[in-house]
Amino acid sequence: MTQPVHGPGVPIIRTGLAWRRTALSFAAVTLLALRLALTSDAGAPVAAGGALAALAACAVAVLATRRRVAALRHGRTSLNARVLLLCAILTAGYVIIGAVLMIL
Repeated sequence: MTQPVHGPGVPIIRTGLAWRRTALSFAAVTLLALRLALTSDAGAPVAAGGALAALAACAVAVLATRRRVAALRHGRTSLNARVLLLCAILTAGYVIIGAVLMIL
């Protein structure tokens, strides 16, 4: 049985891993949105727009996540509220993309 790991740097490592999981979740949702765009009955411009919007949202999410993990590595542990707001806006954007692709 492994012993629990304790120490001053462990919460920072766990937080960095959580941000990486967040980026991975955005990437997975992007793949699902791309699949939806490719299989939807929407016209080609709507499907292409949805696919590009999903890819752009994923790129922004991955860049924000990388910046946050880099900040953690340099000891800046205070969270900027703009990053959380950005993730919330991107999540709502995915909902809108999915709804448009499913409705049209």
